[in-house]
Amino acid sequence: MKKQVSYLQKLFYDLWNDFGSVYLIVNNSERTQIGKRGFTEDEKKHGLILVFNDKTNNKLDWDEEGNLSCVLAFGTRKEDIYIHHDDLIGVFSPDAGVQFLRGDVDRNLLRRLSRRPAGRSPAGRFLEQVPEEEDE
Repeated sequence: MKKQVSYLQKLFYDLWNDFGSVYLIVNNSERTQIGKRGFTEDEKKHGLILVFNDKTNNKLDWDEEGNLSCVLAFGTRKEDIYIHHDDLIGVFSPDAGVQFLRGDVDRNLLRRLSRRPAGRSPAGRFLEQVPEEEDE
């Protein structure tokens, strides 16, 4: 796993555990799959911000390379998500007042993704992971 992805992953969990929510910035590429939904035209240009909070299922699968797999809900639809480690651009928390943007990615990509203020995206842009079903 690249060191930058390892740092991102650790900060992701620290922020989620300490502040109850964390935002993950994801770049669009052929390597990353957002279920059947895919990326919207806007997300293809500006990236996608995923929100994880205290209502989301914490069942995430990070492989040895730092790729992330999980199931996310888009409204009532569940989508299988696969995020390639090179498309994990950053993590941030407005509550903590911190952000981590990887320095090993293309600077033009960082500029493009950072043009939109974090947390001010149109409704429906944020995702939540599907809550874990309880055993009956």
